[in-house]
Amino acid sequence: MRALILLPLLLSLGCSDPFDEAQKEGSIEAYETFLADNPNSPFRLQGEIALEELYLEKARTDGTLEAYDTYIEKFPKGQHIDKARDERREFLFSWADKQDTSEGWETFLEEYPTGNKKMQETARKRLRMAESKDLISIGPVELEQVNLAENPDGPLDGWGFYAEVTNKGKQPIEFLNLRIRYLDGAGEELDHRDWPAVSPNPPQGLPQREEFYKPIKPGETRTWEWTSGDMPAGWAKKASVTPIDIRWDDGT
Repeated sequence: MRALILLPLLLSLGCSDPFDEAQKEGSIEAYETFLADNPNSPFRLQGEIALEELYLEKARTDGTLEAYDTYIEKFPKGQHIDKARDERREFLFSWADKQDTSEGWETFLEEYPTGNKKMQETARKRLRMAESKDLISIGPVELEQVNLAENPDGPLDGWGFYAEVTNKGKQPIEFLNLRIRYLDGAGEELDHRDWPAVSPNPPQGLPQREEFYKPIKPGETRTWEWTSGDMPAGWAKKASVTPIDIRWDDGT
């Protein structure tokens, strides 16, 4: 009789909780198995929420469009769907920025023709620049310590950056904006700043030398200058300069 009483207890102790097992494993596969095998479980909603969060975490970890698309397709009404869509757009924009080609920026604009006006405007400018990249030559970046107040007797409290810009096109350049990227020891970008080589208007309202306002003629080489004392942590005294926006003077 005693053995008969103990048998159900032993059987119950041998049974496992499917949801508890999925939680312990904490993987996409475990939660998908739990949901497929236990459609009527009282923990189904909790399992669906956990699965959604794991798919979003995977998208962020993998850092691919495919991973984001998988999340969006599986959870079109998920609690994180708006955030995931924003992150996908930011990922594609970052990818286009790194590629910095006509094809890359066209891809971004084709997928996101509306939505974030600032991103779209920037993408159109970068596309315009990418289409003219072969008509611009940027020489190596030279740098030196400088006095930010241009006092020859003052302390060297900043850095000056210089690059030769050449117009290889057939029209004058009315506006050319360059981006300086501060790099770490591995050549990775830590931070960046934008400053024009030529512009009809003074950037940030600061007066410039007269030459700054004159279009860069075809074949002309001009020195781009940038000074700063605000350098990011980890900067390895390395920098790169690339053009990011251009307007040609077509005579109109």
